Amino acid sequence: MAVMTPAHYLPTSMTVILLGVVVSSIFLRWLLEFWNMRHIPGPFQAKITNFWMASKLWNCEDFRDIALDLHAKYGPVVRYGPNRVLLGDLSAVSAVFNTKHPLVKSESYEVAFQAVNGKLISSLATTRDEARVSALKKQIISAFTTTAILDYEHHIDHNIKSLMKYLEEDGPDVNIAKWCIFFTFDTICRIAFSDDQGFMDKQSDLGNTLQGARERFSHWHTWQSLPKLEKLLFKNRFASRVTGTSLLAKLAGERVQKRIEDGGIGAHSDLLDRYLQASIRDPVTFDKSTILGLVISIIHAGAETTASTLSIVLHYLLTNPQAMKKLREEIYAANLSSPPPWLSVNKLQYLEAAVKESMRMNPLLQDPIERDVPESGMEISGVFIPGGTIVAINVHALSRDPTIWGDDFAVYRPERWLEAGEAQISKMERANLSFSAGRRMCIGQHIAWIEMKKFLSELLNRFDVGPAD
Repeated sequence: MAVMTPAHYLPTSMTVILLGVVVSSIFLRWLLEFWNMRHIPGPFQAKITNFWMASKLWNCEDFRDIALDLHAKYGPVVRYGPNRVLLGDLSAVSAVFNTKHPLVKSESYEVAFQAVNGKLISSLATTRDEARVSALKKQIISAFTTTAILDYEHHIDHNIKSLMKYLEEDGPDVNIAKWCIFFTFDTICRIAFSDDQGFMDKQSDLGNTLQGARERFSHWHTWQSLPKLEKLLFKNRFASRVTGTSLLAKLAGERVQKRIEDGGIGAHSDLLDRYLQASIRDPVTFDKSTILGLVISIIHAGAETTASTLSIVLHYLLTNPQAMKKLREEIYAANLSSPPPWLSVNKLQYLEAAVKESMRMNPLLQDPIERDVPESGMEISGVFIPGGTIVAINVHALSRDPTIWGDDFAVYRPERWLEAGEAQISKMERANLSFSAGRRMCIGQHIAWIEMKKFLSELLNRFDVGPAD
């Protein structure tokens, strides 16, 4: 019979000791964060754990309502996690979205990484490395200027003509929200690689591609509070193999591979051509995975968000007949051709005001725009925020701030964008974070604007749009 000696207990003892060290380290870090942030108010549960916010999102509570309630109870600077601070003051915008010394995007953006053939791929929007973002933008920013977008206008015109034909066939009662997403998805695909996917033609979500895109947004919304746990559960090697490649990623991958095999770089007026030209100039930065990530992101973000914005604009116009009347009068007076050219619709001031007011009333950014505070810490809205803290601007609080919009902030009134003086307009524009702000402002915003203005002008010029009976 073997005699047990103390040496036999050594592995077990070491395991217990190491476990104790790990647990103690985690507890001490939490205690330090708790102490350093004691001057910032917030719900007690939120100060303890990020599961407080996560549980609310899992129970389908609206972040917009949660955030507005937090500010109502605790003020413009409030904790919504152990090391997370929500900011609802306009002065915070310039601090968080500082262009000279930008704050790095937080770990929550990694939740939106996609698995493609077992490899995690980030997009321009989700990349956290500022140096890498600068290198990418240096090569492709010219593809997103208003001048460059005129090269893509014929793609939009092609789909506007198709849309009008389909609406005439589908009318008189149509589900306009459905047509908005079919139009924007087909259009952004044409802009991306000169070929739409036939959503308008088939009038259906081919291959559940749109549903897959919505599920990705939902996943990010649900898990952004717990990025480390999300990575452990969904981004381990086994999970990536089981999940496989999304339909959107497969679509983008096929188009990228076909263009590479066919050659002819420089012969297409689309974004993929611009990306491939960049890969020739800088092959290290623009490898195939990077190009794939860029294509996926422009389709994913460009289709869903633009379609939702169009639906929101139409909702507010239909529920505010006087605004609809004014917009129609402006469009009719412009004597637009069909499809209306960008240089003409871009002069329609009431149209732009109506879109901006719609985006203010119902901001599409449902989740916090999170950034990491540098190690030195910083003062935001008169409050010192310790280094390592995650801060986020609450766009919903800004869009309802009476000091910015006046006492009628709850009223849909596009005229406010036309009546205000220069200083007030500047204030309103700073509070308008529909496309984010600073260095990481949405690179595709000009594409969204040209789509929306041409779509709305042609639709309201061609049809008598009203609510269904």
